[in-house]
Amino acid sequence: MAETAYLASAVVTGIAVLAVWSFVTRMEDWRHYDAANVGGAHTRRSADETDSVGTWAAAFFALVLVAGGGAVLLVSDAGVASAVGDWVAVGSVLGVSLLGFLLWGTYSSARFRGLRSAQAALLSAWLFGSLFVVGVAVKLVLAG
Repeated sequence: MAETAYLASAVVTGIAVLAVWSFVTRMEDWRHYDAANVGGAHTRRSADETDSVGTWAAAFFALVLVAGGGAVLLVSDAGVASAVGDWVAVGSVLGVSLLGFLLWGTYSSARFRGLRSAQAALLSAWLFGSLFVVGVAVKLVLAG
């Protein structure tokens, strides 16, 4: 009986995700704000890979599949759940999500401030490398 409830919950959640995605993609000019043209007609900026709705949808669905698949794997297989541990899995997902948000935020902020794509990617990579070095240094100081 519990499996039916989990399956129904997964189906309802999937339908809700698709409904939100379809609502957001149908909104007009939701990614653009032009302060000089507040009262006038809306204009669209040129789209590149990061502005493509298909790219955002594919990344979102990949994230949903990875998070959902990991949750199902942890719930369904007792061996995996005991080997990984609840707090380790939750902490790992939180850490990866926070790191991804930090890197993407750095890239987007750099692009917004006028840097080109390669320069913004370099800035994000530099930030990631700096955080990695700080993490290694903290581990070495605390371990020794």
